Amino acid sequence: MEELGVVFVILGLVLISNTVTCSSGNGVTVSCMMVYEQGGAPAVFDSEECLQWPSLQNHTPNCQFAQLQGDRRSQEDRISCHLHMKIIPLIGENRLQEVRLGIAAVFDGHGGEEASETGSNLLSDYFHLHYVFKMYKLMGQFQGEFTANDSESLQLEVIKEALLSTIYDIDAKFTQASCILSEAVKNNLLSGSTATVIVLFDGKILVANVGDSKAIIFSEIESGQGPEASLSAIELTKDHHPDRADERARIEATGGSVIVRGVPRVNGILAMSRAIGDIYLKRYGVIAVPEVTGWQHISGNYRYLVVASDGIFESLTANDVGDLILKWDSHYVKGPSSTLAEFIVKNAYDKGSTDNLSVIVIPLSLDFAEVKH
Repeated sequence: MEELGVVFVILGLVLISNTVTCSSGNGVTVSCMMVYEQGGAPAVFDSEECLQWPSLQNHTPNCQFAQLQGDRRSQEDRISCHLHMKIIPLIGENRLQEVRLGIAAVFDGHGGEEASETGSNLLSDYFHLHYVFKMYKLMGQFQGEFTANDSESLQLEVIKEALLSTIYDIDAKFTQASCILSEAVKNNLLSGSTATVIVLFDGKILVANVGDSKAIIFSEIESGQGPEASLSAIELTKDHHPDRADERARIEATGGSVIVRGVPRVNGILAMSRAIGDIYLKRYGVIAVPEVTGWQHISGNYRYLVVASDGIFESLTANDVGDLILKWDSHYVKGPSSTLAEFIVKNAYDKGSTDNLSVIVIPLSLDFAEVKH
């Protein structure tokens, strides 16, 4: 047990080495943990009990994305992408190792860019902080040796819980800023946003979704008509529209209504039933609680992961996007001046989309499918 105690101290130091040491140099202090337990990530960032956490770099070089304002008056979409976040896993084979995690998201704003801007600015920092504190707390509760299966399942559960807490805290932070209606109107804080977030870790994918942006995996299949392959689109998200039976039930149970004005809308206003922000509709069943997939293994047939705002799908289907990927691969493989993400956005706009357009394209090569030491 003495040796294990030394490991805990080392773990605490390593966990914090790339972020911050709270008021003492031994890792997360009791007072800082209390701040976290009481108020989550926003409280830690604001507290004098904990030193300031540095911001993680967004938009890593190998994260391919593209955006276009389209025919809207302003660009309310935001993206966040960090495919090289370094984290410390649970102890395996009695040694510590730093591994890599990828996180990417599309925030499709409406009624202004304030909510989507808040989401994109806070996602990586909040997620990393939640992961560190939850992992540190778990290790503090450690009793005995982890088996390999225990270590893996606990690791994945901590990542999932960190993601859920992150989305909750982003909404709470924005909602708190706009909780006084007069101030919200004055500072234009009545906006809202989708949040479609994917996590890549250890050859697996986790997706959390709020609203009607989408995450899609494209899997290579043989056509049966010859040597050419085709791509099958596997949607990982379900749109949160007010007329979906379970969504409608929640809205109506809180006194809200679903009224069709072009499309079904909450109280005739909002065309989605889950969103970050939209404070004036919270009382009518609009929530920021994401639907989360289970962890899915990255199959050897998976080629691309695409995360996109609904503007892309105003003029394209998921299968259309797959066809564009194949076209780009076959015609531009020698080094195009534009990227695949730009190619998708341009085609969506040319085919008639009038909305803001945003897409993140992640090739699911071996580089992303495995944990990197």
